[in-house]
Amino acid sequence: MTAKLALFGCNPLAIEVAWRLTLLKTPFVMFDRDPERVEHALQEGLVAECIDYTDDGALRAAGIGSDIGGVFCLLTEDSENVFLAISARAIAPELRIVAVCQAPEAAPKLLAAGADKVVDPYEISGARVHELIERPEVVELMEHTVFGLQDLNIAEITIPPGAWLHSVHLSELRRHMTQNVILLGVVDLEHGRDLIFSTRGIDHKLDHGDVLVVIGPQQHVAAFRTMIESPQTPGGAA
Repeated sequence: MTAKLALFGCNPLAIEVAWRLTLLKTPFVMFDRDPERVEHALQEGLVAECIDYTDDGALRAAGIGSDIGGVFCLLTEDSENVFLAISARAIAPELRIVAVCQAPEAAPKLLAAGADKVVDPYEISGARVHELIERPEVVELMEHTVFGLQDLNIAEITIPPGAWLHSVHLSELRRHMTQNVILLGVVDLEHGRDLIFSTRGIDHKLDHGDVLVVIGPQQHVAAFRTMIESPQTPGGAA
């Protein structure tokens, strides 16, 4: 039986990862100490619990040191992720811990705290004149912790004229995403030409010319592109 993963944080980034894990039928549970964020995750149909992750007893009760095989430290404050990594590592020395940092200077602190891998999803490099993609470390993170595959690709998909997505909100697109891809962000031309990461939780209204940035295996990226470029709403009429 596959050990469960624990996602700490019920923020948009954690929910995005949880959606993909759900698609892969990978067992997981989400934790947060903010009841409102937990309730939001529950409303999304995800498994989430409200716990105080600063309490070692609560972490043990949640499965750290027993049936939890890996931890994602996805909290919004670097200090919280550092504390969580220290606590989880002390309880379970063999645990796989992946942490996200909000500031680059927090990365060495997270590694020193016991994280096996630290990713800064906001440190970006130029890909084209106006489109930005995430750094290669994110590819490695998803390869080893979400997809478990080798043929990962980052793709930038422009919504063409005549596509069904014109004037459709991002939340509606998510309901049709059955492919094994993760949506990293969108270049919403109404807001400029910079990539807006999906972690910001904005329900963009998509239009022709907007750019969707996704990561996933080549076959699934191709299927997602076909869905995006179609004039017909998935499962419905044109």
